[in-house]
Amino acid sequence: MPFSLRNPTWKKPERGRLQLDTINLLALLVGAAVGIQWLAARLRFPALLLLLTFGIIVGPVTGLFNPEKVVARELLRPLVSLAVALVLFEGGLSLNLREAKYAGKTLWRLIVSGLVLGFGLVTFLAWSVAGLEVATAATLGAILVVTGPTVIIPMLRSARISLRPATLLKWEGIVNDPFGAMLAFFVFELALLSKEGTGASHGFTALSLEFLLMAVFGAALGVLVAYSLGRALEAGTIPEHLKSPVMLGAALVVFSMGNELREENGLLAVTTMGLFLANIQSQSLEDIRRFKEQVSTLLVSLLFIVLSAQLELRSLDKLIGMPLLLVALIVFVVRPVIVFFATLRTGLPWAERVLLGWIAPRGVVAAAVAGAFAPKLLAKGYPSADLLVPIVFGVIITTVLLHGLSIRPLARRLGLAAEGGNGVLMIGASQWGVALALALVKAGAFVVLADTRYRRVSRARIEGLEVHYGDVLSEETALELPLERISFVFAGTDDDAYNSLVCLDFAPDLGRECVFQVSITNPPKEGKSHLRGRMPWGEKGSYPAVTGRFWKGSGFKVTQITENFGWEELVSKNEDSLFLFSVQQGKLQAITEEAKPSAGAKVVYLT
Repeated sequence: MPFSLRNPTWKKPERGRLQLDTINLLALLVGAAVGIQWLAARLRFPALLLLLTFGIIVGPVTGLFNPEKVVARELLRPLVSLAVALVLFEGGLSLNLREAKYAGKTLWRLIVSGLVLGFGLVTFLAWSVAGLEVATAATLGAILVVTGPTVIIPMLRSARISLRPATLLKWEGIVNDPFGAMLAFFVFELALLSKEGTGASHGFTALSLEFLLMAVFGAALGVLVAYSLGRALEAGTIPEHLKSPVMLGAALVVFSMGNELREENGLLAVTTMGLFLANIQSQSLEDIRRFKEQVSTLLVSLLFIVLSAQLELRSLDKLIGMPLLLVALIVFVVRPVIVFFATLRTGLPWAERVLLGWIAPRGVVAAAVAGAFAPKLLAKGYPSADLLVPIVFGVIITTVLLHGLSIRPLARRLGLAAEGGNGVLMIGASQWGVALALALVKAGAFVVLADTRYRRVSRARIEGLEVHYGDVLSEETALELPLERISFVFAGTDDDAYNSLVCLDFAPDLGRECVFQVSITNPPKEGKSHLRGRMPWGEKGSYPAVTGRFWKGSGFKVTQITENFGWEELVSKNEDSLFLFSVQQGKLQAITEEAKPSAGAKVVYLT
């Protein structure tokens, strides 16, 4: 609806707060969600903190956005549930069983400890410290079993920590989410049985068997649909342009069918479906996974805004006193105890134990489940259920704030993350490739040199370089390379097609602006092809040109630019040189016409 004086976009309601028309408000929310994600990526700041803050500002603070007025109350929770189901399905698609094997028994111990010990400790503390009824305390314990892929995956993406702790945190968050939701429903049903007070023992046994049976059926449903889709993908019966929509629709149908078996069972079904699909050898899944990741990012952003906008600020007043102490105990005591017992006698390095014992953020699933069960418990005569949502949101805000801001600095301090921006994976250990790698290391970059020829790798190792023997395109590579330290890829083999494939494989994760290759023939003009890496150095930077100059006696040199000896002076004294990279304040960048080094940079060039 266009803006006019007669029909203004801004309206002033009775309470004197500015509000937007519904269509403009929804557009603003989607634009804000995407804009916040982009801003957070640029600033290397946790996006969820910004989303949470934005939701509270547009919701309870200014009154611009009330989800239950924009979307009817009876539609809001189903929409949130469907969005959560898609997020968990995307999380399941990221679970590679090779990672689980690499993490070892610590992974399963962490998952079980989080479920059993976490549930027990939070329940006991909620009852003994905050004074909640046993039923409400147990529901809280079940809800806070989850650590939340909606929070932990974005944190891991931005922090880029080492593979093993990242795998442990990712698997724990994704696997425990559906079990936490189901456990909360189980506790709620058990609370109803205790209210009735008849046949409690028999009722508990029957309820337990029913939940176990429904969980098996839900998981079987997910596996069956995933198997059928996998066969359809291999047979080519799904048109290419419909593969992602079919997966999206199938996930929603599986979630709905799982919930028909038992409430919250759909989350287990879609997670199992994603896990099974992730480990099917299908070439189509990578594109589907990328699409789902993008959809999930948007959904998580909107979910955080919607759920935080529903929060009533006056409800946080209820946290003052013992509930606030309970939040502190959950964050600072319960999690370290869980990790201590989970990692006892596992041989896990102490640095990884410290990181795991601190990082356990809660997210959308915890908020959604708390919002669903609090009214039900209140209606059944449990007055302390009024504290359920404030306590859960207190834990969410505290963990997102503390863990989001500290995960990267703590991981760096523990040696589990790199000082991002100076790591380069070089493919091709030719003699000039080894010389270039040595020059980059001298300039202050972190270099891993990879090659499929053992003799070349051995020679590079003798020179003191960190090397990888094998094909960087193989699935096992992620388990062997320190990818958390890699920010750039330089493909410099004598196989042009292989160089292009490497750049295409790494571009979605690192960004197309961070993958470079040399060309065997005369390279095309920059930006003319999206099926290869960047080649900003022109014909002088082609494989034949560099190889020819190197064998004629040219070498790679490192020179630091100063105020007295600037970039122009360096170029004028080395007119025929090939300037490749510069390292400044720990940041590596390629030298192009648009990106020239300044004072303080160490320049790597062939001269």
